[in-house]
Amino acid sequence: MKIGKWRISTIFKLLLFLLVVGSFIYVVSQTEESDQVLDIPAAPEVPAEEEEPVEEEGEGDTIPEEVIPEQVVEDAPLEETRPLFLHSKQEKIDNHPFLIENDHYELYLNEENLSIILRNKHSGALMYSTVQDPIDSNESWKNFTQSGIVMEYLVDTNIVVYQADMYSENPEKKITNTESGFIASIHYPELQISFDVHVQLTDKGITVEIPQETIIEESDKYKMASLYIYPFLGYSILGERNGYMFIPDGSGALIHLKDNNGKFKQPYSNMVYGENVGIDESYVLSLFNRMNPFNDPENILMPVFGMIHTDSEFGYLGIIEEGQFSAKIEAYPSGAILPYNWITSKFIYRQVYNQPTSQDTGTMVVRQKNRNNFDIKVHYQFVQEEYANYMGLASLYREYLVDNNLVEKKDIRFQSRIDFLGAEVEQGLIRKKEVPMTTFDSGKRILEDLQDRGVNDILSIYKGWQNKGIHGGLPILSSSADKSLENEVTLEDFIQFSQENNIDMYLYHNALRFNSDEFSSNRHKLMKKFNKRTHEEKVYGNVYEGFQFLHPESTMKILERMNKEYEKANIDNVMLGGITNHLFSYSDGNKEQDRIKTKSIYEEVITDYDESFNLLLEQPFSYLWDKTEALIDVPISSSNYVFTDEDIPFISLTLRGLVPMYAEYTNFQANQEEFFLQLVEQGLYPSFYITDENPSALKNTNSSDIYSSEYERYEEMIPSYHEELQAIHETVGDAVIINHEKKETITKVTFSNDTIIYVNYADEVQEIDGYTLDGLSYKVVTN
Repeated sequence: MKIGKWRISTIFKLLLFLLVVGSFIYVVSQTEESDQVLDIPAAPEVPAEEEEPVEEEGEGDTIPEEVIPEQVVEDAPLEETRPLFLHSKQEKIDNHPFLIENDHYELYLNEENLSIILRNKHSGALMYSTVQDPIDSNESWKNFTQSGIVMEYLVDTNIVVYQADMYSENPEKKITNTESGFIASIHYPELQISFDVHVQLTDKGITVEIPQETIIEESDKYKMASLYIYPFLGYSILGERNGYMFIPDGSGALIHLKDNNGKFKQPYSNMVYGENVGIDESYVLSLFNRMNPFNDPENILMPVFGMIHTDSEFGYLGIIEEGQFSAKIEAYPSGAILPYNWITSKFIYRQVYNQPTSQDTGTMVVRQKNRNNFDIKVHYQFVQEEYANYMGLASLYREYLVDNNLVEKKDIRFQSRIDFLGAEVEQGLIRKKEVPMTTFDSGKRILEDLQDRGVNDILSIYKGWQNKGIHGGLPILSSSADKSLENEVTLEDFIQFSQENNIDMYLYHNALRFNSDEFSSNRHKLMKKFNKRTHEEKVYGNVYEGFQFLHPESTMKILERMNKEYEKANIDNVMLGGITNHLFSYSDGNKEQDRIKTKSIYEEVITDYDESFNLLLEQPFSYLWDKTEALIDVPISSSNYVFTDEDIPFISLTLRGLVPMYAEYTNFQANQEEFFLQLVEQGLYPSFYITDENPSALKNTNSSDIYSSEYERYEEMIPSYHEELQAIHETVGDAVIINHEKKETITKVTFSNDTIIYVNYADEVQEIDGYTLDGLSYKVVTN
C-alpha cells in the first residue's frame, strides 16, 4: 500500500510539473516574436500598437467586406510628406529658418531641437536631420528622432542608461551664430551637465564638433555616458526612399532603404577599430569539442559610414576625425525598433562593468571612474548627381586620406605573397615537443622552385620562426630561431638567400599576446581589464586554451629591446601583428586608461619600427595605414549579417593604386574560383599559407584549423595565379578606380587610365557593352 500511494503521489506531482512547464513554454512561444534583447540605444522599446476602437453597426462610413482594415491603414500616409527638392532659397523650411550659405549649400536651423536641413544649391536636393512627425513612437523615441543631439547618462552605478535629448530633462540652449555656422551651448540644470556643439558649413558639407574642454559635469550622481551626433541625418521611412546605408563592416556593405516588414530585430552596432575587451565582456562558444563553430565578425578598419539617396542623387560620407577610438557605428534598418532607416555615430564616454567581489562568486556594478578623454569631430562630406553612390563615397575618402597625409603612395609593384608556417608545439606523453612544418632549408627549396616556375616577384612572411614556434613562443624575446627549423640552413642563411634572390622576406612578430603556460609573468606586466582581472583570450586550442595580452608598456619595452636584437642580427624586414588591429581600455594600478592611451603607445613604437625597418602591419586599422609598406589580410567581404543587402569592396575602391593590398589566404576559401575573380575585381594580390609537411601533422596543435597548406598541392596554382594577376596589374598600373558598377552577375570596374575590367560571376555566358564573357570569367579592355 505504501508503494502504491507513493506512485500515485509521484504521478500527480509529475503531471503538475509538466502542466507548469508546458504553460511556461506556451507563453514564451506566444511572446517570442515581440521580445527584443537590445541595449542600444537606451530609449524604451516602442509599445505595441493599440487596437482601433470598433465602431458600432450603423456608425461612421461603411467599409466593403472585401477591403480589410489593415489595407486601409497601410494606404494612409505614414507622415506628412516632406519635399525632396526645393529649387530656390527659402526663408524657412519645415520650421527651420535659413541660417547661412556658401557656393554649394544652404544651411537651415531649428534652434528648438538643433535640427538642421541642408539644401544643395545646384540640384535643390534636401537632406533632413530629424523626423518631422514621428510615427509608432513613445515619448522617449519621439524625442530621440526629433533631436539633433542626444545624450545618454548614468545615475550612480545604476546599470540602466538614461536619455537626455533636446526635449527631455529640460535642456537650456544658447545659440551663437558664427561666420560659417553656429555654436549651441547645451546645459541640463537637473543633471548639472553642459557641453557645446559647433556646427560649421563647409564647401564639402558640414562639420560637427564637441570639444572635450566644453564638457562640464558638476554632479557626482549624474555622469555623461555617450552622445549621438545627428543620428537621423538622411533618414528614410520604410521603403519610401530609394538608396542605401553604407557600413564599414569588413570590406564594406550596403543596407538598402526598404520596408523590411519587421523581420529584423537587431541593428548593426560595432565599435570602430574592434571590440574593447578591457570593458566589454566577450565570450567564445565552447561547443563542438570546445571549438568555436562560428567565424568572428569582421572589424571596422575605417571610421566612416554613409547614406545615399539615389532618388534625389544626394548623399554623404561621415568621417569621424576625432573621437573614433571611442566611437560606434550604428545602422538601423527599418523594423529594428522603428520603421525608419537611419545610421549614425555614437561616442562612448563612460560605461559600467561587473566588478568581482570574490575569487569565485559575487559581483557588483561599477561605473567607469574617468570620462574617456577625447574631442568629437565628424565631417559629413556630401556627394551629388552621378557621384551619389558608394564609388563617390570611396573617392571622397581617398581624397581625405591623401589630403591629410594619412596614406602615402607606395611602390605598388605586383608580388605574390607566399607565407610559411615554421614550428608549432604539440603535447607529448611527458612534455611538449616542437612540430617543424617548414624548415629554412625546405622554405629555400620552395622559393627556388617557384622562381623556376616563373614566380619572380615574391613577398614572404615567415611565421613561427622563433623558439617554441608560433604559439609556444609568445612573446618573442630573442631573434634566435627555433632549433628544429635549422638543419643545413640557418635563419641567417635563409635571410641572405632571400636578399640575393630579390625576395622580400619578413619575420612575423606577434607583439600583443603572452603565453602564460610557457613564460612567467613575473618579468612582464599583463593587461588587466577595468575589473582588475587579467584578460584571457580564449581559443580552446589543443595545447593552449588561451592567451593573455601584454600590458601596452610591456609591449613597448619588448619591442624596443627586439629592435636592437633585429638590427644586431641584420634583420631588415619585420611584420608586426596583434597590436595593429587591437585596442582596449585597461587598468593600470588604480588608474583607468582608455583606448586612446593604448593607441598612443602602440603608435609610438610602430613609428619607431617604421623608421628602423621595412615594415608590414597585419590588417592594420586606418590610423596606421601610413606606417606600412602594404596592407596585409585585406578583408574581401563583410560579415554577411542578415540585414545587409550587398557587399562592396570599399577598401579597394579607396586605396587601389596607392598601396599594395594582399588578400587573405587563398588556401582556406570555400569557392576558390569566385575568390580569384574577386582578386581580379578588387586589385588584391594573392596570398598563400604554405608548409612543407602535410597539415595532418598539426592535428594535435593550436594550428589544427590549417587543413590545406602543403606546397605540393599549390605548386601549380601559385604560378597560374601569379601569371594572370601580374598581367592584369601591368595593364592597370597605378591607376585608381573611378567607377564600380554591378549589373546582376557582372561587375564593371573602370580605372583612371581608361582600362575596364568586366567580371562575370555567373556560371552562364553573359553579354555586356558588346562583349561576351564566359561563365566565371573576366575580361580586360584597354582604350
